Amino acid sequence: MELTIIGSGTGIPSKTRAYPCTLVTIKGSYLVFDTGPGSLRQLFLAGITYLDIDHLYYTHFHPDHSLDLVSILFAMRYDTPKRTKPLFITGPTGLKAFYEGLLSVFGETIKPKTFDLHFKEIEKGEMSFNDWKIIAEPLQHSMHSIGYRVESMEGKTLTYSGDTGYCDGILRLAKKVNTLVLECSFPDDQRVEGHLTPRLCAQIANESQCGRLVLSHFYPVCDIFRKNNNHLADTLKGIYNGDIIFAEDFARITL
Repeated sequence: MELTIIGSGTGIPSKTRAYPCTLVTIKGSYLVFDTGPGSLRQLFLAGITYLDIDHLYYTHFHPDHSLDLVSILFAMRYDTPKRTKPLFITGPTGLKAFYEGLLSVFGETIKPKTFDLHFKEIEKGEMSFNDWKIIAEPLQHSMHSIGYRVESMEGKTLTYSGDTGYCDGILRLAKKVNTLVLECSFPDDQRVEGHLTPRLCAQIANESQCGRLVLSHFYPVCDIFRKNNNHLADTLKGIYNGDIIFAEDFARITL
């Protein structure tokens, strides 16, 4: 299993961070989690084309996490060579209504001609495939926000939070996971409801006993906080003594 951070930023423009998007590769299958604006190009720069994507997983439908679904479907319809393998799209309650709303605006331009779309709405539960399974849990952000845990048949595990505050759902998803990818939106002294801060991330990592903590989804104000706090990593180590990685776009981690 390999993790690639496609976009480590947020809905606020950054010179160094793209909108949220994360890629997990398992046994030749490409699983993409969230597709904020520009994700299609970011994936291309990482060596992944629209033909490669097997599954799209959405945590919620705020525009910074979902809008490039339009670009992806548009490219799949009009570019050559034509895509023929099916595309599986999973998300929380509202996924089908979200797609229908996009269709009402963009019409036939995002409707597949040469492949099938399969939608799956889930709030909590498991989905099993040949080489992995996905576990979803409701999280504390928007009305229907969920996070995902990926488990390979070889026993490798990864959790992707999307946007969330501290809640029981993220603790369940993160329990003893190999790699925990958490949003880290704001500094500790500027906490916003439904989001995490560095200390909260470290607390979740410690309580869940995860093997590695990857912090992502940095608002510019959090990047400024990090630059002005040279001892932040040491502070977090005082809460969680495992590996801590501050994500950058295109960072790759092999599990």
